[in-house]
Amino acid sequence: MSLENLNKMLKDAEDNNYAVPQFNVWNLEWISAVLDKCQELKTPVILGVSQNGAKYMGGFYVVTQMIKAYIKKNNITIPVAIHLDHASSFEACKEAIDEGFTSVMIDASRKPFEENLDITKKVVEYAHKYDVTVEGELGVLAGIEDDVVAAASVYTSPDLVEDFVKKTGVDSLAISIGTS
Repeated sequence: MSLENLNKMLKDAEDNNYAVPQFNVWNLEWISAVLDKCQELKTPVILGVSQNGAKYMGGFYVVTQMIKAYIKKNNITIPVAIHLDHASSFEACKEAIDEGFTSVMIDASRKPFEENLDITKKVVEYAHKYDVTVEGELGVLAGIEDDVVAAASVYTSPDLVEDFVKKTGVDSLAISIGTS
């Protein structure tokens, strides 16, 4: 099984009424545990990797090669997507895409709306050329998530959602509606 486009995977899940889990992984042991159990259960899976997680494992190239090698060596036949979770920049998304990630989340939500829109649109334009799924984010929950820090929560304005999605072309959107 090759790595799968997340949109395709989620469309099949929607059409056939099942859920697709995402597990953030930090090393080969986590990758093997998740893939082995999902293979046993015959469920597609999203392997989430943060920027710090990728750095810890040796970079985006090492992550994708490790996952591909494990899939091949262990005859994993379920659909697998690799998702960059909460990337802080276009450059991080581009590098992950160039190294084989099938999905990226650009989290420019702590920036002013227009700047978030511009960065997200740039990621979408690049990613879609390579059939990579893009998740954007509107709104902020207070706290620290990888390299992204927010002192206060700013809930997603429903009035901005349609405009943001239309102007950026994101495939999915993370929103802030409560506590973390």
